[in-house]
Amino acid sequence: MPNLNNVSSPSLWQRIWQGFLTTVGTKQFFRIFSPWVKWLAILASLCLLIGSVWGLAFAPPDYLQGNSYRIIFIHVPAASLAISIYFSLAVLGVIYLVWKIKTASLVAQALAPMGFLLCVISLLTGSIWAKQHGALTGCGTHALRQC
Repeated sequence: MPNLNNVSSPSLWQRIWQGFLTTVGTKQFFRIFSPWVKWLAILASLCLLIGSVWGLAFAPPDYLQGNSYRIIFIHVPAASLAISIYFSLAVLGVIYLVWKIKTASLVAQALAPMGFLLCVISLLTGSIWAKQHGALTGCGTHALRQC
């Protein structure tokens, strides 16, 4: 990182850093991103609806598992999003502890319940699929060594 103490002629990195610091303040953050929330929520809901209908209704059945495999269209995205959210919580925690940026704490507090919900969905759908898969193949948890 370049020396930020030289204020006589700010370099490109200094201007970028100062712009970043003015943007991450809570007042500026909400002023910039509040108008986007409604439209992004509509876009996300529309994409979620289209993807769910496409994966659960139009995808052909698997040749071994039949229709029971369709639960992976819920399980895999939920698991990957939960992992991504938990990673972002770690990054936001470091940002808050190192630079004392309050917005990082607010975003982390907003993300934590969603990460928990997606983790629970992932665990439930994974266990439902595993139970069904074990019933289909004859290899349940009691006969795992024989499979």
